Amino acid sequence: MTATALIISTSNPPRGALEQKVLKTGVFDRAIVCCNGEEVIAELEKQTIDMICWAFGQGDEPTDWLEALRINPAWADLPLLVFTKEGDQEHRLRGLELGACDSVTFVTPTAELAARIRGHIKRSEQISHLRNRRAELAQMALSDPLTGLGNRASFDLRLRQEIARSRRSGNSFGLMMIDIDHFKWFNDCYGHQAGDTILKSIAEVLSETVRDSDVACRYGGEEFAIILPGATTASAKRLAERLHQAISVLSQDLWHNELALTASIGLTCFDGSRLAGCGELIGEADAALYRAKDNGRNCTEVFVPETPQLPLAFDYALHEQAPLQAH
Repeated sequence: MTATALIISTSNPPRGALEQKVLKTGVFDRAIVCCNGEEVIAELEKQTIDMICWAFGQGDEPTDWLEALRINPAWADLPLLVFTKEGDQEHRLRGLELGACDSVTFVTPTAELAARIRGHIKRSEQISHLRNRRAELAQMALSDPLTGLGNRASFDLRLRQEIARSRRSGNSFGLMMIDIDHFKWFNDCYGHQAGDTILKSIAEVLSETVRDSDVACRYGGEEFAIILPGATTASAKRLAERLHQAISVLSQDLWHNELALTASIGLTCFDGSRLAGCGELIGEADAALYRAKDNGRNCTEVFVPETPQLPLAFDYALHEQAPLQAH
């Protein structure tokens, strides 16, 4: 095992002694010595550190660097070991309150110190592993296993977030629903493996064509959805045109013009002044998508709200001229 210790000490005489004591445990093959918190953060940003050994109680020592240590996910699990003078109960307890995993003295026996250090590093590695695994599982829960895009749950979450953000900022965003034309026919004629290839290829096209800020998801089956933060109807239509072109190139790559792979796209836009929720927006994009299907497929349609019909004006003149009917 190769490990690196980061030593922080504001007083020069114990600095070298602490470095020797830490290296003498045999746990670390390297020790880096820092004089203050700024140097600690700078070293952490440059390289991997396995433990921080802090000589605490040497005077007025700023502790603001500890906050930076704890709020950074990359350093949150890094063990911090406090060294104090023998009998310095005040700094020992204060160090633990500040987040140290353990407190020892400058005269702690080497064998005991080595055992403590190994135990803390091992626990830190286990915690990091569990944290990473949990993050992986959370990502898997929001990812479509076939295409690697966000799944329906991810889409629903991001759409709610974007609606809330738009209402706070007043900025617009677009919602695009994309359906692969005649996908069932491709599946029936060429099998589900060919269908999976199409879905994965379309997903790659979406990922390569949208902006970094856009959110592309597999909505379900052969249908995809894209959330376009900050987009207007005009900019969303331009993206839709690029998608049609990219899918046309993909079709040529897959079948060399022997078959045509196309997609229909429905588009709607939202701004913070609207009261529409997720269901309404999805319904609008779906309505535009169905119109694209009805208009021959391989095209984009934008949702247009229906204009309510006004009641016919009452013709008073005609009413006055009408004969009275006897009762």
